[in-house]
Parts: sequence; structure tokens; C-alpha cells
Amino acid sequence: MTTEIFRRDKFLRASGYNLYVWGAANLLVVLPAYAAARGAPWPGWVGLLHTVVCIVGASVACALNDNRVEKLCGPANETPVVDAGRIWLPLLAAGTIWTVIFIARGPVAYVQPLWMAIVGVGYLSWGAFAVPEFRWFGGMLLACSAVSGISVDPIAIQRGAPAVNTLAIWSVAMGLAWFPIGVHLNRKYVYPRGSAQP
Repeated sequence: MTTEIFRRDKFLRASGYNLYVWGAANLLVVLPAYAAARGAPWPGWVGLLHTVVCIVGASVACALNDNRVEKLCGPANETPVVDAGRIWLPLLAAGTIWTVIFIARGPVAYVQPLWMAIVGVGYLSWGAFAVPEFRWFGGMLLACSAVSGISVDPIAIQRGAPAVNTLAIWSVAMGLAWFPIGVHLNRKYVYPRGSAQP
């Protein structure tokens, strides 16, 4: 993957900035789950509203990132290296279906491992055709998904509550880890050595 191809690809070009946004959203979205795991659950409608606000807010911020990078790099090529939507839409649909099933029927404790696996598969697939960093990023998320799933306490499943250990792994793998990866992508592809930063 060259810098020029990355900066002209409509799906890749803002991915570093978007990792910052989704890393923050992923940290915020599990606040109701942490509260439930501590035995002080939020009212259902508050938790749902919080989740919707996190997702919508992150989506709007990503659109602003796309506009920012377009001003920096110029218009994107009409044909991307990989049509990322064809990778992500089926995965996100499957994740949403199984999240609803887990919340309605249990076990809720597997929601975070499920999403780490889904996002990991998405980045592994994207990385196979595009950015090599996405391959090890996706592999890291899959490994964290496995560790998280294995660490689920059966008692937590019976209570129908989230598991604190899965939330902690989520916070690191789906939250904090996204920031240095975003920095790396931006430094390597968007702002290569010698180029000006806004």
C-alpha cells in the first residue's frame, strides 16, 4: 500500500482519524454495561438512548473526518482499492442480530466478545486486500475476542449481566488500542515524512 493510493481511497483515507472516533465511542458505549455489572443498571431507555447517541455521534464525526481529509488530499478516486461496504455491512448486520438475541435471551456477557470477533474479521478481510496493518489489527481483536469469551464467568451468564472482565478487555482492545493504531496510519499514509500537517 502506497501513500498515494491510501490518500486517494475513499474508505481508507480517513481511517486513522476514524479509529480515534470509534475508539472513544467504544469506550463510552459500554458505560451502561459497566453499571449493570456493578449491580446498578441504568433504566433500559437511558441505556438505549446512550448507545444510539454514541453510534450516531461517531458516525457524524467520521463524516467530518472524511471532509477534513478530502480538503487535505483532494478528491477521492471513484473506485476504491476494496469496496469496504461489502465487507462491513453483512458483518454489522450479523452482529446486530446476535446482539439483540443475546440481550433478549442471553447470555449478555458474550456481546463484547462477539463484537470483537466481528470487527476483527472485518479488519482481517480488509487488510488482506489493502492495508497490511489491518491484518495484525484484526488478528489482535480476534485473539482478544477468544480470551474474552473464554474468561466469561458462568455465574455472570446465569445472572444475565455483563461480565466485568470482558468489559475490561473490550476497553483496551476496542478502545485504547485504537488510538496508537490511528496515529500510526496517519503518520505513515496521510502525513508521510516531509508533508505538512494542518
